[in-house]
Amino acid sequence: MSDCIHLSKTNQCPNIASTRILKKMSSKSTLTSANATKRKNASVSSNATSSKKSKKDTKNSESKNKEKGDFALLKLEDIRAKIELLCAKVPPIPEGNFVISNDIDNDENSKLNNGEPIIDETATREWAAQLQIVLEEFNLYVCCVGSATYKWGTERSGAGDQNLTLLLSEMSTSQEQIATAVTPRLTNLLAPVVDLVIEKTITYQHERTTKNCDGDTSSEDPKPRITEVKENHFTRKLVDPAFLKLCHKILARNAHLLRHVVLSNFHKILTAMKDFLKAQVNDVQHSRSFTY
Repeated sequence: MSDCIHLSKTNQCPNIASTRILKKMSSKSTLTSANATKRKNASVSSNATSSKKSKKDTKNSESKNKEKGDFALLKLEDIRAKIELLCAKVPPIPEGNFVISNDIDNDENSKLNNGEPIIDETATREWAAQLQIVLEEFNLYVCCVGSATYKWGTERSGAGDQNLTLLLSEMSTSQEQIATAVTPRLTNLLAPVVDLVIEKTITYQHERTTKNCDGDTSSEDPKPRITEVKENHFTRKLVDPAFLKLCHKILARNAHLLRHVVLSNFHKILTAMKDFLKAQVNDVQHSRSFTY
């Protein structure tokens, strides 16, 4: 009998142990599922908060842009990219170098030009106008360099100050070369000196009727009155037309060199900006190496 009781107890023990293991596994699975749901909820909440923050940032940036009128300061990299685009906008020299004809013997107008080739003045004027537009845009972009590189004195190191002074000096020398060698030739051709003179005078008579009232009688007799009117019509005439023709010839003769001067100074400014940006990065790395 004791053996039977012992066998029955041993047969019941594994069943109890298996039920306990199953209960533990089910509790663990419920805990893991609960943790997973918590993580999902946390990720959803974090995504929601991040999306809310991004929406708030975009709204703040949009409000700031609206307050400033969609204004944003140009960085030095942006100014450099704009000047690179201006290099492609410099007008090329047309075929023939602005010369209409070189047939000096058969052309009657060549006798008036003292045996010199006839210059296409409309082509030179259009070329000068295109180059003037490029130079105006270039000068405006150069004016933005000061605001792009601004820092308070204590925030910039000594090497940074030296690099900035070198950049500004190179840019100023380039502007001076263009202003002295190219701009006067363009202005002499595009805006010549003129005088306001009287072209014609028109004289005519204008008849008016006036009423005369006598103190004793109440009769009013209209009397005609003739007045003489003079109208002056003004016009603008060139002060020196020969000088304007000479300016067209000078521009046609030196167009290649003028274009070369402009592009060489543009490329010099581009290289100076590139060197300044490299020196600025090296200065930041050098200052970080000395921080404690």
